[in-house]
Amino acid sequence: MSNLHGACICGDVQFTTTQAPAFTANCHCKDCRQATGGAYAIINFVATDQIDIKGTPKKFTHPADSGSTLTKHFCANCGSTLFTSNSARDGMIGIMAGVVSNFNDVKPQLNVFVSSKIPSTPLDNNIPAHENMPS
Repeated sequence: MSNLHGACICGDVQFTTTQAPAFTANCHCKDCRQATGGAYAIINFVATDQIDIKGTPKKFTHPADSGSTLTKHFCANCGSTLFTSNSARDGMIGIMAGVVSNFNDVKPQLNVFVSSKIPSTPLDNNIPAHENMPS
């Protein structure tokens, strides 16, 4: 996988990573479904010091079922959800795959929170599935 780059719909917020993601996951939790409006979110996790963000995303912070604090980062102009961060994973930021320009480089390695998935959502049997987020 290579470095990722992309932007929101209107282009007010753009990003590039200086290294490939540490891992990429299909997240089926309720928070990700609500934030993206999709059946699940594909998230590329990178260290916060490995991403260059141009523009200033708006943030919305809320408690997660796990007890940690989640922050959604989105464009204040067009509303595109760009990033997510979790207080339990300090120093990491998740880049939503839907805003990645080089989407052929997005290759999920695991499914997480399958205990919360929409029952009709199919899973790729070649990707490990976890009831929650593994440590």
